[in-house]
Amino acid sequence: MSRVRVFGITVDRLTTRAAIDRILDLAKTGGRHVAVTPNLDHVVLLRTDQRLRDVYAIASLVLADGMPLVWASRIGGALLPERVAGSDLVAPVLAGAERNGLSVFFLGPMPETLSLALARCAADYPRLRIAGSFAPPRGFEEVKALDDACVAAVRESLPDVLFVSLGCPKQDHWIGRHRNDLPFGVALCVGAGVDFFAGVVQRCPRLVAMMGGEWLWRLIHEPRRLWRRYAQCLLLLPGLVVDQFRDAYRPKSPD
Repeated sequence: MSRVRVFGITVDRLTTRAAIDRILDLAKTGGRHVAVTPNLDHVVLLRTDQRLRDVYAIASLVLADGMPLVWASRIGGALLPERVAGSDLVAPVLAGAERNGLSVFFLGPMPETLSLALARCAADYPRLRIAGSFAPPRGFEEVKALDDACVAAVRESLPDVLFVSLGCPKQDHWIGRHRNDLPFGVALCVGAGVDFFAGVVQRCPRLVAMMGGEWLWRLIHEPRRLWRRYAQCLLLLPGLVVDQFRDAYRPKSPD
């Protein structure tokens, strides 16, 4: 499995189908593997967030959930085959877990959304083994008793696949902090992926997403929450592209 450097991140060169197969393989190992799905916002956060960088350093899978990363990979010729969106992984990984007899656990999101997601699982994947679920309240990570309850819920369930749907960077910080304390095969940091799966957030049309317009679609639907985040990304993007050119065409040192 090959990797490529994009915007300072080492990203796996996988299609969505290959990524799903790899996730299911990792789920069978019990090896506490972590899969992250960076987009441009994550790239910006990684510049200053050491805890997030630490999680990326130990991640078994780093999948490009953002067309800017795919486009930037063309600089220097080491192409990423396609965008691998975290929200596109939830349903097929659940289907694969059902086929392979693997158990799953949902950590987050909010209780109402989690209930809808579990109801859809019961309808679409009736033989799926739900090891457990837990919807922690906002700010739980700052209250030791609540954080301990999350850890205990996962530990008692022994899941093969752990969906962590707390938003970046909270979900990444949490799994990085507790990874060695938990029994799981693979943990997927999927952000709003469970919200999409549950149907409480409308997905961007596939054609718009393929053209790189999902950020604009989400901004139109959630302007108050997202405008500052996307403005920062757009401001930093030219510098990231310059750095990508510099890294791609830097003279190689002689052996």
